[in-house]
Formats: sequence, structure tokens, C-alpha cells
Amino acid sequence: MSTKILIEKRVFSNLVKCVIETRKLLLELSDRPEFNKEWLSISDIETEFGLSRKIIDGYRKKGLKVNQKIQNGKILIKRIELEKFIAKK
Repeated sequence: MSTKILIEKRVFSNLVKCVIETRKLLLELSDRPEFNKEWLSISDIETEFGLSRKIIDGYRKKGLKVNQKIQNGKILIKRIELEKFIAKK
């Protein structure tokens, strides 16, 4: 049972890496400003990377660095930190 879960996480991780590489290729072809943001909100990440809020919260618990000025305030994640964290998985 646990082996099946590990395989699914690995497959998911590979899909996310593929999305990152695809986005990099699209950036070379497009100058759309929404793909050039340095800081991303949760909704930006959901749209661009296809990650759910639950997955992002799990990443935060595992050590993803975020910026949140006040409790219950807007959460911002640096694009480079997110990409490094996903690639590390």
C-alpha cells in the first residue's frame, strides 16, 4: 500500500517538473507579464502550476519559504523558491 503512494508522489513530482520546463519554454516564446512575476500568490500558483491550496500548504509544512506579513494575511511565495522546492522533490 505505501509503495503505491510513493509511486504516485513520484509521478506527480515528474508532472510538476514537466510543467516547469514547459513554462520556461513558453517564456522564451511569450512576453506575457503574468509569467514574469517574481512573487506569486496562492491563486497565481494554482493557475500557473496547477497546484491546489492543499498541496501548497503541505509544501509549506515541509519547509517551503513564504512571505506573510500578518496572520491571516496574503501569502506570497517567491517563484525561484517554489521552483527549487518542486525540483528538489
